Amino acid sequence: MRKLVEIKQYAQTREMHKSLARKSLSVGTFLGPYAVCFAMFFVFPLIFGIVMAFSKFTPTSFLPDDVGTLENFTVLFGSNSIARDFWSAVWTTIKFCACIVPLSMLIPLGLALLTNLKPPGYKLFRAMIYVPGIFPLTATGLMLMRMFDSHYGWVNNVFGLSIDWFGSVTACWFMIAFLCIWCGIGGNFIIMSAGLENVDKTLYEAAKIDGCNAWQKFLHVTLPGIKPQLFLTLFTTIIGYMNIYGQIFILGSNNPDLNSMKSAVYRIQDLLAGSNPRAFGYAAAMGICLGLIIIVIAVVQLIVTKDRKGGRKHAEGFRQWKESQ
Repeated sequence: MRKLVEIKQYAQTREMHKSLARKSLSVGTFLGPYAVCFAMFFVFPLIFGIVMAFSKFTPTSFLPDDVGTLENFTVLFGSNSIARDFWSAVWTTIKFCACIVPLSMLIPLGLALLTNLKPPGYKLFRAMIYVPGIFPLTATGLMLMRMFDSHYGWVNNVFGLSIDWFGSVTACWFMIAFLCIWCGIGGNFIIMSAGLENVDKTLYEAAKIDGCNAWQKFLHVTLPGIKPQLFLTLFTTIIGYMNIYGQIFILGSNNPDLNSMKSAVYRIQDLLAGSNPRAFGYAAAMGICLGLIIIVIAVVQLIVTKDRKGGRKHAEGFRQWKESQ
């Protein structure tokens, strides 16, 4: 009898191990390629970039020298041309973000509110809003350059204008912002539309019974209902525009004042394309500084937008907990 019990326990243990092995194999089959790509294209470049920032790295040698040095950051925070150009570009990037991020939030929010009313053809309208984000940035930028060309563009010819859209700094920034909004609002629009669909409709009925007007419903029902979606889009939009590069490179390449329009990432690309033997170390240090700035902005955003529970909310939470016991 004892041997029979031991054999039965052994069979159960063996079957459990086989089941666990099959599950592990299936999980590894699906997650393995992603884990390898994640390690190759994110983890390794991140670690190697940090090593380059704190070492004397040159393109002629794969392994960095003098690991642990702060010379790259000393140059970056010094009074040389590299430091001046980079921090000027960072300030330019922050100013652009301060202007473009509110528009990139308000425009898709307004469009999402309109489509949430479900007028005739609203599904087609949703698709039309998202379609511009599908096209490559380069193709869209080149089309804009052709449309707004100062000599042959049909916008100037049709409306009788003589504006050099890409020749002056102000007009060029306007076109860059237009390209960013045209290509970038689709994703925010989809996220906000999904958030509006999930808002409890009974809250609108209760607000109507209480005599709330449309603005009060929006302020006290809609906005709190889509708060997670708003924070998500705000966070991703700030990160995206703090790393802006392609829009300026495409539309501002022929601007005589391009040097004053370059973003932080643009400066890093210029440094890597130059002949400075220490460019990789400087660029890595710049990338770390830019990443820390983005992290600080994100932390401030989380602190400012964090829900604060007052005494009444704490008391209500405690009462619900006691009732559930």
